[in-house]
Amino acid sequence: MVDMKAAARKVFDAYDLDADGRITAKEYQQVVAELRGEHLTDEQAQRFIDVLDTDGDGTMSFEEFWAPMQGIAD
Repeated sequence: MVDMKAAARKVFDAYDLDADGRITAKEYQQVVAELRGEHLTDEQAQRFIDVLDTDGDGTMSFEEFWAPMQGIAD
C-alpha cells in the first residue's frame, strides 16, 4: 500500500525549492515552468497558493497542502 502522506511530502518538497517548509508563488511558478513548460503570471501562481493558504500568510505549508487530501488518503 502506498503511504499517501509520504508521497504528498515528496511532491511538496519538489516545489519547496529553498526547503524552508513553505511553497511561495515564485517557487510554484518555477517548478511549473520546469516540469510542464507553462509560464504562469505572478497573479496566477499566487491565486493557486491562495486557494490552499488557510492561515493567510501568502505561502503554502505542507499541512495546508496535505489537508485537502486527508479524506482521500484515509
